[in-house]
Amino acid sequence: MSEKSNIEALLIEKSKDVNQALLSYIKKQATKDYIKQILGNTNYDYDEKAFEKGILDPLWYLLDLGGKRWRPTLMLLFIQALGKNPKDYLEFTTITEIIHNATLVHDDIEDNSLTRRGSPAVHVKYGIDIATNLGDFMMFFPTHMLFSSKKLSEKVKSKITTSYLSNMVRVTIGQATDISWHSGLIKPEEITEDKYLEMSNNKTGVLSRFAGELSGILCEADDNTVKSLGNFGAALGIAFQIQDDILNINVGKVSESKGGVGDDISEGKITLIIIRTITQASQKDKELLLKILSEHTKDKEKINEAIKIINKYDSIEYCQKIAQNIITNAIKDLDSLLKESEAKQLIKEFAEFMVTRNK
Repeated sequence: MSEKSNIEALLIEKSKDVNQALLSYIKKQATKDYIKQILGNTNYDYDEKAFEKGILDPLWYLLDLGGKRWRPTLMLLFIQALGKNPKDYLEFTTITEIIHNATLVHDDIEDNSLTRRGSPAVHVKYGIDIATNLGDFMMFFPTHMLFSSKKLSEKVKSKITTSYLSNMVRVTIGQATDISWHSGLIKPEEITEDKYLEMSNNKTGVLSRFAGELSGILCEADDNTVKSLGNFGAALGIAFQIQDDILNINVGKVSESKGGVGDDISEGKITLIIIRTITQASQKDKELLLKILSEHTKDKEKINEAIKIINKYDSIEYCQKIAQNIITNAIKDLDSLLKESEAKQLIKEFAEFMVTRNK
């Protein structure tokens, strides 16, 4: 079995476990008892139907659209590599998955995206008011899961909370940077490769960083191990983002994140591919590419013209090398951190999968 199919099979297997864990915390139907579990007793009267229609229905609509569940799977591998039984910590892997889906809801509103994983985006199906509030709920609900747990010591809860808050600040700054770029608030010529990588580190890399840190904290590893696992997770997130950008414009290969080929061009996204192209392109090609990006066009001919310019300067191949270097260096760091084990080998395969996947 190839490394790629090995990891794909692992993701399918573990996603079933993660989905079951999600169901244990987030019900599909609201009851007064369930709301009391979350909010406690009240002197008044909870409206369980409103809770179901305003949160549970759209939440499960999004979760049921799928997703790789790769951050929870990575957590399970980290925990196993640290010598613990992953089954004992399965419930906590849902934290990163819930927060990840919260960012998707907010992203789609901010980008005015119409679809998510081939279906109407949450704000399109349920309205911006429902979607915005849902995203907020999903950002904060994991803290309830954490604080209500009787399995964790107060020290562990405190460390997780510190990591969570730090990473949530990171993700908002990363998102603000991305929005500023594709909204034209920053000139594309001023955006360097290093600035892109830092933006991705603070956006896509955040939740996989948190997954690494969370795994280490749950296993009560030392601070250096926690930080190193976080850095490894962040590297995977950055490489994942670069590969996502590549799949989004590669004809015949469609990113799972949104609707199809060229969405990033329609949104005017300044990706590493675009940065590389405008630094190498002729003045004529550069001006045309930036013009198409600024128009936020849905015109397939214009999108294809932009892709032709990108391919003319071998920008995809260049970015693939950047992503591979990030993964290669991350694996080197991992070798000195973890003992040899089946889980460690799977983590290495997992990392390579980030830059070889085709969906």
